[in-house]
Amino acid sequence: MAENSNLEPVLLNGRTLEGGGQLVRIAVGLSALTGRPVSIENVRANRPGKKGLKRSHAAAVTLLASMSGSKVTGGEVGSQFLTFFPQSAKSPSGPLVDLTQVSVKPEYDINIATAGAICLVFQALYPYILYVGSQAPAPFVKVKITGGTNPSKSPSYDYLAQVIVPNFAKLGLPPLSVTLHKRGWSSGPVDLGAMTFQIHPLTSKDVSRPKSSSKLSDSEAQSFDAGRFPKIDIMDHERGKITQIDITVLAPDHIRLEADSLSKEVCTLRKHIEQTARQALRSATRKIHPSTFAPRQTLSSAESSDDDGEPEIAVPVRMHTSEATYHHSHVYLLLVAHTSTGFRIGHDTLGSLGSGRAKKQKNKGRNKQRLIHDDRHAFEKDVFSGATEMVRGCVEGFIREISNGIPAAESDSVITPEKKACLDQHMRDQIVVFEALGEACHGTISETANEIREDGRDWTLHTRTAQWVCRQVLGEGNGL
Repeated sequence: MAENSNLEPVLLNGRTLEGGGQLVRIAVGLSALTGRPVSIENVRANRPGKKGLKRSHAAAVTLLASMSGSKVTGGEVGSQFLTFFPQSAKSPSGPLVDLTQVSVKPEYDINIATAGAICLVFQALYPYILYVGSQAPAPFVKVKITGGTNPSKSPSYDYLAQVIVPNFAKLGLPPLSVTLHKRGWSSGPVDLGAMTFQIHPLTSKDVSRPKSSSKLSDSEAQSFDAGRFPKIDIMDHERGKITQIDITVLAPDHIRLEADSLSKEVCTLRKHIEQTARQALRSATRKIHPSTFAPRQTLSSAESSDDDGEPEIAVPVRMHTSEATYHHSHVYLLLVAHTSTGFRIGHDTLGSLGSGRAKKQKNKGRNKQRLIHDDRHAFEKDVFSGATEMVRGCVEGFIREISNGIPAAESDSVITPEKKACLDQHMRDQIVVFEALGEACHGTISETANEIREDGRDWTLHTRTAQWVCRQVLGEGNGL
């Protein structure tokens, strides 16, 4: 048995801060990486409804234990107490486990068995596979996960592919690609989906550097090649100007609403969301300070209007993805801003529409068909009204992310905004563990981080929770 098996576990209270599954995922991932055992009580105690591990958490813990040769107690679904005991000792030359003591398969297949969030299981596994993946008999590790691709209160496939993956590459992590096989929804009729992740490790002789990495500093490139986590300080990066906005819409086509009682023209729910999102973005972006966007003269004439050809917009607005779904609860909207420095800023929402539909009355006779028609029409109006509010809320959240709180100019006075992070709030959560691992691997805090401190008021409760877990497991020396 390895020497670290005699270490006292790091004790974590699952009620701390956000008090949900994120605490568990980060804790066991860092435990597997460092060889430090962790013990968590009150698992997911701050969550409404059932406490303890859900299937997605149990699946991540089980696979991490299998990959790292760790022992687990309390890893079953519903458990509110979990202990994770790695058996690999720490490397004599660094803070992470000795790679000579681990073995990795080239492919893994995980079935959550529910529509639990695939992206959250990936979140738990990704840092560990990045580090140990070089021990696999292949240039990359493939992980297929069956579960929910568009779950509630979790990153979707679309947000992962359009925001997280390009931002990871921009910040210096190795190439990562994700393939969607089938969508899976947690709302309405539960439907399982599947995604495959192709993860290149930190050290691999066969991996080619991503295109975006050509802009990495020498120190970042060296840490990438050396197999250590790169040192990340997001305040070293400029957000840049917004150059383009992409829209992704997933919604039904079979739900339609008559637009005109004379012409009998109809509009599908998906088309309604597309049009409403475009109009709301046109209106909202005109109210943002011009310094937020790339100068108009740098945009071509084709880029000065969106897909509908409407001129005089603040920035090009384009439809990235538009797919038909088959239930009124399977509705999703994602807005993504591209920046001149290569980052992506996103905001999304998942809608379960039409839940307030009245039950059909039981009627017999000649008025039955009319009552059914009236009930269906009321349902359609309810769904379309809910979709409009969903779009407005999503656009408002997106504008808060990109505007930096700067109102449109009312005069010729120059407004100089404070330096803001290059990531949206939810993306900021995803970076914390890599910041901590980079500092742990390099052992020092960057001078730039000391000169320009990030405004902690922008941090979400998830961000603060992730920082707290990293401090507990990695120690105070990582600079968090």
